Amino acid sequence: MELGAQLLSFLVFFTYASFFEWFVHRHIMHVRRFPLHDAFRGHTLVHHQIYHGENFLAKTKGRPPHVMLRWYAFPGMLLFHVPILAFLQWITGWPIFWGAIAGATVYFVGYEYTHYLMHVPRGHFVERFRWFRFLREHHRLHHKYMLRNLNVFIPLADVCLGTLVTAEGWRSKPAKRARFLARRRKNVPPSS
Repeated sequence: MELGAQLLSFLVFFTYASFFEWFVHRHIMHVRRFPLHDAFRGHTLVHHQIYHGENFLAKTKGRPPHVMLRWYAFPGMLLFHVPILAFLQWITGWPIFWGAIAGATVYFVGYEYTHYLMHVPRGHFVERFRWFRFLREHHRLHHKYMLRNLNVFIPLADVCLGTLVTAEGWRSKPAKRARFLARRRKNVPPSS
């Protein structure tokens, strides 16, 4: 029972982390809010000005500035959830705390790693995978349309909350959509 509860809490919290990332990105990193104005300044006013649209990749050698989150962001996100998870474990009696912490940790480490490689390609093995190339293009479009594609690591919340935009997507290619609809109308039998 305990191992199953921990695994389930890992999966649930890993999934939840996509929505948490979306919410923080949309409502904190892209909106000036006191006392969190440093996140807005660092992300929207600095990161998005250095890495934008077609100039998405870092140009400097070594460790380029303003790619990774501040040192306190990741511990802060975990510490924010500790009392909530402890309360949930206490109230339900289910051993979920460590599985949920592990799920969040894996998600946010994946976020930092992939975000860094998106802006600073290093030839790591993950950069060869199709899913990584999709995520890099997904994130590049975020730098072009700041309130779209708010997820970096797993775009589940973008899909569910309607902020997903793709280069070949339904909304971004009106001519392609018109051709699809015209073909579809030709193949639909007339209604009686």
